[in-house]
Amino acid sequence: MATEISVAELADRLKGRIVGDFDEGLRLTGTCAVGNYIKNKITFVRNRKYGEMLAQLQDAVVLLPENLADLCEKYPQNTYIMVGNVVISLMDVQDFFYSSAHIITEASISPTAKIDESAEIGSQVYIGENVCIGGKVVIGEKTKIMHNSCLFDDVSVGSGTYIYPGVCIYKNCKIGNDCIIHSGVSIGVEGFRLEQDIEQKRVRKMIHVGGVVIGDRVEIGANAAIARAILEGEATVISDDVRIDNLAHIAHNARIGARTIMAGIVAIAGSAKVGEDVWIGQGVSISNGVTVGNRAKLLLNAVVAYDVGDDEVVSGFYAMPHRQWKKVWTKWKEQT
Repeated sequence: MATEISVAELADRLKGRIVGDFDEGLRLTGTCAVGNYIKNKITFVRNRKYGEMLAQLQDAVVLLPENLADLCEKYPQNTYIMVGNVVISLMDVQDFFYSSAHIITEASISPTAKIDESAEIGSQVYIGENVCIGGKVVIGEKTKIMHNSCLFDDVSVGSGTYIYPGVCIYKNCKIGNDCIIHSGVSIGVEGFRLEQDIEQKRVRKMIHVGGVVIGDRVEIGANAAIARAILEGEATVISDDVRIDNLAHIAHNARIGARTIMAGIVAIAGSAKVGEDVWIGQGVSISNGVTVGNRAKLLLNAVVAYDVGDDEVVSGFYAMPHRQWKKVWTKWKEQT
């Protein structure tokens, strides 16, 4: 049965207030774009530049921020749910309607899965076709491991974690509760620690024997790679509530602080330390051993070769404080 809710119930859920008349029997069944409104859905307007689109609607239900309250009077033919932060409220609405849309709810183990007899499997677990689970693996309750994924020996996965198809988790890795790991992710791969031995005319590779520790509620995007630490007893660490986008690479012994957000194609080199609540834009590169402070923002394609302090915003190649970079850029343009 599809999820549905009345306008009044949704407003109460969002701690918002209703402006305008509405059909009390109307049941909302999802969300839609303001430019493509669908009956029985709720749409949203985040800022004033989209406000004129409300003129094209009739009897629509619209999520609107309090700072745009004048639009209610300008376009009174619609119903508005007024909230403080539209983006956060929209996230709450999306969670309500769609949180389980792509999640497997069944609990079963495919007959084609290969599970070592020493593995400990929790209750209500789903294990898909051709999954391979090694020795002494521990899997918490309600975790879902989809087709063609592989968990090597000594891996532990917490409860409620969702692993999409084709994920590879190497030996001695620990994953927390309620994580989401998308297709093609490799956790615990060997790191890129090489030396050019000129005398012997060969390239030597350091064997990595450490692990990876991933906290709770971490999400890792498709085809990302996280390398294991070099030495036994050490770990590459991804802290609680980190979000990592597609194609990111995190090297050996790196440490990523809680609630950090990392966009696509980010590369973090060995032993780098990233603080808490950091924003890392698309294509950013962080050099080995660099420390990034709490709440820092590393903007699009920045090459971070030096330490970044708490609350700093940096950009450019090599990255520098963003305002300084804009001055350098402006001066360069004036001279060309």
